[in-house]
Amino acid sequence: MTLKARITAIDRFITGCREDGIYDDLNACCVMAGWDSLAGALTPLKGAAPTNANFLNADLDRGIGLKGNGSSKYLDSNRNNNADGQDDAHRAVWVSNAATSTASGPATYPVYVGTGAFNGSDNVGRLQSNSNNFFHRSRSLTQTFTPGAASVTGLLGTNRDSSSGYTLRISGVDNAISVASQTPLSSSLNVYKATADNITYSNATIAFYSIGSATDLALLDARVSTLMADLRAIEETGFDRDALAYIRAVEDADGAFLETSVKIAINNLVSGLKAESLWESMASTCLLCGPRTLAGALVPLRGAAPTAYNFVSSDYNQETGLKDPDSQGYIRTNYSATNDPQSDHHISTYITEASALDRHTSGARYNGSPAPLLASGYVTYSYTLNTYVGLGSGVPVGFYGMSRPNLSQVDWIRASSAKTTSTLAALPFESAGNDHCVFRYMGQDNNPAGPASFDGRIAFYSFGRSLDVASLGSRISQYVADIAAAIP
Repeated sequence: MTLKARITAIDRFITGCREDGIYDDLNACCVMAGWDSLAGALTPLKGAAPTNANFLNADLDRGIGLKGNGSSKYLDSNRNNNADGQDDAHRAVWVSNAATSTASGPATYPVYVGTGAFNGSDNVGRLQSNSNNFFHRSRSLTQTFTPGAASVTGLLGTNRDSSSGYTLRISGVDNAISVASQTPLSSSLNVYKATADNITYSNATIAFYSIGSATDLALLDARVSTLMADLRAIEETGFDRDALAYIRAVEDADGAFLETSVKIAINNLVSGLKAESLWESMASTCLLCGPRTLAGALVPLRGAAPTAYNFVSSDYNQETGLKDPDSQGYIRTNYSATNDPQSDHHISTYITEASALDRHTSGARYNGSPAPLLASGYVTYSYTLNTYVGLGSGVPVGFYGMSRPNLSQVDWIRASSAKTTSTLAALPFESAGNDHCVFRYMGQDNNPAGPASFDGRIAFYSFGRSLDVASLGSRISQYVADIAAAIP
């Protein structure tokens, strides 16, 4: 991300705000995305510099802004709540990732911008993660609004230009709130928390805030959204086209923007897979670590979207992948074993948490007939009935994969410490169109079979044509390591 490109994006934003007649309303304003250091993020675009309380450089993601911790970190804007007129004020933030909380009661919802908690207070709002309710004020008593989704991203703001009511902008929509104004408190406005002791801190990621006189929130939304898109585009310069398409699909499913380091890891993976001629062979592939949510993790990197059974959101970990502690969950890939020839196919998974038992991590089989199949403590494959290749005892974490490039050869890998090549005779293909599964194998009549599901944690799977399984293992191992480094 070059300095010249940043300057161009900021200049475009300022010029546009002036053209719209809203620039003079931004009396205290910071653009907190686009910078390599916390000092840059806290340099004000307009007004006084905020006072930093406990943020570190590590809290800044130059692509999406500054992340709170929900307990101790906030900014004092050094803009007094009553510096703008009682009926002439706006407060706005641009949220990359919403605040979350499991607390109850308006006083304990995380605050994006605010001052005191009582009559006359002025908060942009409080968002509760376990319901749809959003609590907000604009020189009035607390109001409750239901936006339809707990995770609100983009511009969030209030604007009062009348004594009888104000506008709440959320999810790209202006909502008219009819409530009389009150005299604002004389107190500095904070970002990430309110000044009252009984208001919880926010763990949101915020890329922009603005405090000032009444303004047109729709115009401000358009300008800030364009600025954020410009900054993301600069960050993504040179990214692979397929990597970008996947990133956008994941962000849509997550309802949030991915961390810059996660996007770089995804792009490096896709570029590396293509460079080593692996990409085209990966017909059904999911990255089960890296996305923010289970919904994002089930967005396919390649192929059809899978169907997940018996998983809940808490089973997913952004850094390490997916696990069902009840051993009932599995994924149906919706990719048939018959899509790949008997003599040309691969199957692979990456285990980040070992299982207690040797259970099948993935595969398809029809009533005992030979088909692609992976298990954790041993490896079994591949159109040869009951063929087991022993590669050591125990269930180590790491990459598991097999590839058959022809009828007489199978290449195997089990974690980074073990690899062998075996020549096996192949029996005729007998799998009756079964879909591959992950955490279980597919049994007779295309129904999941076997004992309880694999009880370890899986961060990746892939099915498709034959490939260099060692090269794939190296690429996926690097990706898993990159994600671990990217998640704070």
